[in-house]
Amino acid sequence: MITFVSFLLAVIGFLFIALTQKRPRISLVKGAPIKRVQVNVYRILASLSLGISFFLEIAYEGWSFGIIVWGTMISIAALFVSFSITIMAPSEHKSGEISRN
Repeated sequence: MITFVSFLLAVIGFLFIALTQKRPRISLVKGAPIKRVQVNVYRILASLSLGISFFLEIAYEGWSFGIIVWGTMISIAALFVSFSITIMAPSEHKSGEISRN
């Protein structure tokens, strides 16, 4: 259960990191451009989320195995967020055309 909570915190952290970037933010929020203050808040929240995830996993599994589990878990969490953004993003070009913007 602790590992699952740690995984969810890692996913939330990577989602905050994605929201600080232009293209994922447009795909997810479709709103006004992000302000510098919002970028800093999202980065702080991402750092806290990933840090809590790390310390939860270390406290539960110990230093020797916890670091291996956490490293694997954040890799899977980052891939999950990346694929989720890719799937949720609307297709911006017609069949076969590649945008070079």
